[in-house]
Amino acid sequence: MNWRRAKNLLLVSFLLLDLVLAWLYLDLRADARGQVAGSHLDADLLEQLAANNISLAAELPRSVPELALLQVGLKRQNPYSLAATFFGTLDGVDTSPPDDPLLAAAFRRGEEELLFYRSGVTVYTNSGLGAGDGQTEAEAQQRAEEFLGRHSGDDLQLLSVEPYRRQGTYMVEFCQSWEGQPLVGASGAVLVVTPAGVEHCWRRQLTVFGESGIRRSVIPAEAALLTLALERPRPQATPLTVKGITLGYYNEIYNADQWEAAPVWQIWAGGDINFYINAYTGELEAE
Repeated sequence: MNWRRAKNLLLVSFLLLDLVLAWLYLDLRADARGQVAGSHLDADLLEQLAANNISLAAELPRSVPELALLQVGLKRQNPYSLAATFFGTLDGVDTSPPDDPLLAAAFRRGEEELLFYRSGVTVYTNSGLGAGDGQTEAEAQQRAEEFLGRHSGDDLQLLSVEPYRRQGTYMVEFCQSWEGQPLVGASGAVLVVTPAGVEHCWRRQLTVFGESGIRRSVIPAEAALLTLALERPRPQATPLTVKGITLGYYNEIYNADQWEAAPVWQIWAGGDINFYINAYTGELEAE
């Protein structure tokens, strides 16, 4: 037997075995990370959530991109031109200058009202709608999308459709986005859709100018949940169910026409209950 050749073959075999085992180990590690970021959370985190009456009914994102600050500003529109899309014509519409210093313009006709705030918020209300014949969630979403299509030129992304107050009435929420990441907080559109039509529409249109600075790492969703658990009021917080967690850019109503929006984790607990965790610092921004 050629012992030299046998020894070399044995060494090569062990080398190949080591490579295969290393590949399997790394693959299992990657899979384990995906499971932790999904539905199998760390026991300590689950304990912290339970201690603060928080339950989780949402999958967590598996991958987290690096993000930069985002340069964002208000999108100014001519209130009279936009009002004409709501009322059809401004004949018979009260356009008296508003007394409220926060308002830029106000339009009223019968049970309909359209308010333009200096912060960029537009609020439409129609309190004269009838009862209607009922509607499904899909019909409410379609009515909301058609309504926005008539009064807004922006592409919006559906966030949620939730039952609201009365049977057959839904709250439908949309957001703007930038390269796949939503603009959360005081932006987008929220509509209350009854079987008879849109009863209420809150809208704030923003302009995205682009990124500001370099892209940086952000905290994982688990860290944002831990912040929420630790920031819950004590001794006994009211029960809270996390129904969604989304990475996006946070926008408040600032006393400015342009600002830098920081990445945040938006933790949604149903309806209009949201918590925002700064994705750089892990601090609670607002709730």
